[in-house]
Amino acid sequence: MLLSPILFLLFPLTYARQTYVSCDTEQSGKDHFVNNDGVTLHYRQYGYGPPLVFIHGFPDNAGTWFSQVEMFSKDYTVITPTLRGFPPSGILPNATDYTGAKYVSDLLAVLDDIGADTAVVAAHDVGGSIMQQFAFAYPERLEGIILINTPVLPTFLPLIEFDAGQQNMSLYTLKYFAYEPGQPKNVSFITGKIRNERYRAEIAQYLEESPMYGMLDFYKENYPSPPYQQNLSTAGFVYKIPSMILWGTEDPYFSPKMIDGIEKYFLRGVRLVTVPGAGHWVFQDRATRSNREIGNFLEYLGY
Repeated sequence: MLLSPILFLLFPLTYARQTYVSCDTEQSGKDHFVNNDGVTLHYRQYGYGPPLVFIHGFPDNAGTWFSQVEMFSKDYTVITPTLRGFPPSGILPNATDYTGAKYVSDLLAVLDDIGADTAVVAAHDVGGSIMQQFAFAYPERLEGIILINTPVLPTFLPLIEFDAGQQNMSLYTLKYFAYEPGQPKNVSFITGKIRNERYRAEIAQYLEESPMYGMLDFYKENYPSPPYQQNLSTAGFVYKIPSMILWGTEDPYFSPKMIDGIEKYFLRGVRLVTVPGAGHWVFQDRATRSNREIGNFLEYLGY
């Protein structure tokens, strides 16, 4: 397997630029809520300029992007949504309320609420899976995407079904599939791989104080589970917008095999940046490097 520190495949960019989103928030940000088919969705808005959206994963919330907010709100309208199932967004009672299509509609509702015809969206972990499904369904709403230590769907699905290494790395999800409301949350197990001690403590408190069944219903509805050896369809899993992957090489959850041979799925090109010494939360572990690479990609887009 060949992993280069930076793989940059150049293709012509032909998309049209949009008008900047108007924003009257202060640097400290402002909370917003939007109703999507009866579900209350929270997002926080910072700065002024073209819209730049950061979507968190599990066990995070919108606060996970503190280093990126500080950096990019100087030049962009930074939007940090809170996924359904994660307070203060709404928590729905049934696992079927957490299908990929539901999350996709949530992101569409947020973009519509801020008045953004298009945006650049960066997403991590669970959020990256949601954002990819959005990209397949609504490529015209995206100027570019940034995948950050998240399953790259067309390579991840066959990998988890047939690769013993990825199956072992995914054993942690078995606890998520089995969780029922009222059971012990095992917060220390969930947060144990977060390297930033302050943030790990904040998220641990957040999980202790919050219902967790909605967060974990994402896995029950969207993440492959045993028995494996299933031939899951990846038909239509191609990316039609310029893309970047930011990858901490010490991720304990996802095999590096997932980013091998990915270029054939990215019709407008992909920039792959691997960051040695960083784990699953690369944007925290190596914040300066991560912000520089994200900024370089935005500059390449002319955004």
